[in-house]
Amino acid sequence: MNIVFIGFASCGKSATALEISRRLNLCFIDIDREIEKRYGRTHGCPVHYREIIQQEGMEFFFEMEHAVLAELAQADGCVIAPGGGASMRENNRMLLKTLGAIVYLRTDPAMLFERMQTKGLPLFLRDNPSPEYLKSLWNERHAVYMELADYSIDNTHLSIFETADCVIAALRASGFFAAAAT
Repeated sequence: MNIVFIGFASCGKSATALEISRRLNLCFIDIDREIEKRYGRTHGCPVHYREIIQQEGMEFFFEMEHAVLAELAQADGCVIAPGGGASMRENNRMLLKTLGAIVYLRTDPAMLFERMQTKGLPLFLRDNPSPEYLKSLWNERHAVYMELADYSIDNTHLSIFETADCVIAALRASGFFAAAAT
C-alpha cells in the first residue's frame, strides 16, 4: 500500500511526503521531479517542471503526469506527492484511487497565498495574482479533493513535522498500517 498526498499548490505535499517516507522508511516519489527527470533524459539536460510547461504547454505536462501515475500502479510501499492539479483530471482521479490511501492536506487559501509569495507564484496565478482569485480556485478544487480523500488533515497552522505526526496518527487510528502489512 502507498500513501498519496493531494492538495493545492504550496500546501506541503512534497515536504510532508518526504518527512513521512523518512520516518517510515518508505520510498518517496515526487511526480513533478519524476517528470523533470524523464524530460531531462530525453532532452539531454535538466529542466524544471515550470519550464517544461512553458516550453511544451500544459497538455503535454498533463500527459506526462498521467503516464507517471499509470506506471505507479505497480508501486508498493511508497509515499507519493502528485502536483496540485493532478486530482483535477478525471483519468488521474481513477489512478490515484488505485495507488493507496489518499491524504488531503487542507490549507486555508490565505496561508497558501502567503506561502506562494515566499516560494514564487505558480503559473496558474501569473495572470491574476490575487488572494481572491486563489480563493475561487481553492473553492473549486476543495470539493474534488474532499471527494477523493480517505483522510483530510488541516495543516494551515502546522509545521511539516506536526503535519506528518497528524497524518501518521490518522493512518494508525484507521488501521492502515495493519491493512498495509497483510
